[in-house]
Order: sequence, then C-alpha cells, then structure tokens
Amino acid sequence: MLSVLADGPARFNTLKRVVEGISQKSLTQTLRGLERHGIVSRTVLATSPVAVEYALTPLGRTLDGPFAALRKWTLKHLPRVEAAAAAYDAAAREG
Repeated sequence: MLSVLADGPARFNTLKRVVEGISQKSLTQTLRGLERHGIVSRTVLATSPVAVEYALTPLGRTLDGPFAALRKWTLKHLPRVEAAAAAYDAAAREG
C-alpha cells in the first residue's frame, strides 16, 4: 500500500483494489494506524459522493529508500524464498 502512495495520493477505493485480498475493515484500520503515526495524511474531498484521499507525509516519504531496498532484495531473492517455502510445505505434508 505504501508503494502505491509513493506514486502519489490515492483514494480509498483505489487502495482497496490494488491491495488484493484486504478487507475494507483491515484497510481502514491500517490506514488509521499509519495516519496516527504520521506516515500518511487523510484528506476528505468535497465531491459527490464524498471521497477520501490518502498521501504519504514527509515522514512517510522517508520510507521510500528502505522500501526500494526491500523491493530490490525481494526481486533478487524471490526464487530462493519460493524454493524454501516449497521445501517447507513438502516436509510438512510428509510428516
């Protein structure tokens, strides 16, 4: 979700569509926590119907570097992580 907001502000429904499998309740709770901790800001838009937009705060922007490093690590090591998960699952099935 923060990677989506790194590209710019996004409405709640956009975040819900992009973050596959998340319930509305979980997304709301997560966004409230991030807002509480100063990572995201929430803006109510004067539209009809009313819409809410979320954006990274300056503090939230400080996470761009660490998240970029994590994405790079994930891309580099994903095959090994998937192989480890497959091996673990196979061992669990066997006993």
